[in-house]
Amino acid sequence: MDDALLALVEDLGSGNVLDAETLEGCTVEPHELDEMDEDQAAIVAAHVFEQLFDHDVSQQRGESADPEEGVWSGTVDSFKFTIERDDAGDLVLNFSSGD
Repeated sequence: MDDALLALVEDLGSGNVLDAETLEGCTVEPHELDEMDEDQAAIVAAHVFEQLFDHDVSQQRGESADPEEGVWSGTVDSFKFTIERDDAGDLVLNFSSGD
């Protein structure tokens, strides 16, 4: 794993609110977020990862989706992601190392 990318993910990978600006250019539209499946969640996570870290994602995989609970998870390259609804109702994307 690239040490510089790992450091960026550790520094900037938490608390990323998903909004129209964040999703600009993504194939998943903001109005689709509440009902997305695990594959769409992986697409969203990969899009944001590429925007935040200027890194071309080669693998993305959605592992789970629970729209009712507001929780999605999966991996982007070797990094784990979670998308969760916060107390304000926003969807927040977090990345962490795959370790």
